[in-house]
Amino acid sequence: MSIAFLGLSACAEQPQDFVSAQTQTKLANAESSPIIDGANAAPPPGFVSFCVQTPEACSNQIIPDKASVTIDDETAAILVAVNDRVNKAILYEADIEHYGVSNRWTLNPQDGYGDCKDYALSKREALKQAGLPDAALRIAIVRTLGNELHAVLTVDSNKGVLVMDSLTSEIRPWSDTNYLWLIRQASDNPLHWVTVAGSANDTTGSILAGGDVAY
Repeated sequence: MSIAFLGLSACAEQPQDFVSAQTQTKLANAESSPIIDGANAAPPPGFVSFCVQTPEACSNQIIPDKASVTIDDETAAILVAVNDRVNKAILYEADIEHYGVSNRWTLNPQDGYGDCKDYALSKREALKQAGLPDAALRIAIVRTLGNELHAVLTVDSNKGVLVMDSLTSEIRPWSDTNYLWLIRQASDNPLHWVTVAGSANDTTGSILAGGDVAY
């Protein structure tokens, strides 16, 4: 089973009080269930283009027994620090306004402007550099309550799946996000994407609403 390519018109935008919320950054204490991989899905075309140009950011070092992160004081501090730093470092601007296209993925944008995809890429790379296992760091595409497509970074851990999101300073269990979970990277290969098992989109066909453009 496979799923049609993913698209969007824009990422969900940050709330107006986002900067002040940074002072409340924390790692949620609640535990969450794992996300079960479903059917194979086509990776977002913009992500494939990014990997062609930046292959070093799109390869996993598969280490046995390292497909999840153990949340202790040190690891929690790393997650919170990276989430806080990247959320502050990138100022939100939609791709269509920034580049004139809707599906550009950029790692650590040099001019400081980016959208949800760029936050997720930059957090994943920063956590890899901090020594966290590649296989546990998986970008996901979700649909918000406002019917916008949005990218987040998920962290597979002994507390379940945690979400590092550009829309909030909190690192939350995936089940506490109120998102419709569409697809995310598989643990074996960043270019291998899967649906979320048991969700409405875990079927053959397209998950896109009319008017979406390639992500």
